[in-house]
Amino acid sequence: MGVPSGPFLVSSGINAEYGDWDGVRALLDGLVKGLTLDVGNFSQTLIDNYKVGTVIKGADIEEGEDDPVFAVASILPLSLFSDSAKLKQLTTSLLSKCDADTTGDIDKILSSPDTAFLLNAKFNNLPLQITAQLYKALKMELITERRENASYNVRNLIMLAKSFQEPEQGRKVKRSKHATPSVQYEGADLSILSEIATHSFSWKVTDETLAPMDTTKRAEEVSQGYRTVLVVSTDRFLKSVDKIVEILSSDS
Repeated sequence: MGVPSGPFLVSSGINAEYGDWDGVRALLDGLVKGLTLDVGNFSQTLIDNYKVGTVIKGADIEEGEDDPVFAVASILPLSLFSDSAKLKQLTTSLLSKCDADTTGDIDKILSSPDTAFLLNAKFNNLPLQITAQLYKALKMELITERRENASYNVRNLIMLAKSFQEPEQGRKVKRSKHATPSVQYEGADLSILSEIATHSFSWKVTDETLAPMDTTKRAEEVSQGYRTVLVVSTDRFLKSVDKIVEILSSDS
């Protein structure tokens, strides 16, 4: 299903009563490919802690139709996971994707109560101005919640991002099993966040390929799908939001 041209409904908070659970789970399922975790539990934990969160839905939904979720953005502190075993499964899976040089640092970050997941899962063709709204809402809500709720006063944000590697990169670069591949991002927002990340690591999604964006290339010249983890300090994220919003708005 594609994303309509609009209008959209921007909803602050995630509400399971209105069918958001299925939509949130579907978006997260696509974001966490290659990891071992209980996506249903992750989705429920996100919904149960919606202090900082926004969903984007279609506004013109006829009666009796499903209310699709086109995007969800949220901050989820690790300290709010009630099932420690499920969280351990997720963090262990993330550590298995790191290279040897960064495993120790990432382990400390994932073990700290001063860490939160920064989740921004969306349809690939979501209009850029809507993506900009997600970032604006995240910044405002996080600043407010940090003053009122100590759980959100975190130092580091862990962002799961969709990325890709062009075919010529895969042919030219020979890497060991645990080497960090060089990847690209479809969105300017992720490129900006990758530049300020203190740590990052990626892994190949074997069953995901992307058609070439350059129409002059042959159809078989597909890019390989990856997932990337970006670790960004909360303060640097907040300072970067205005730049992200400006670029996304100017490109729309």
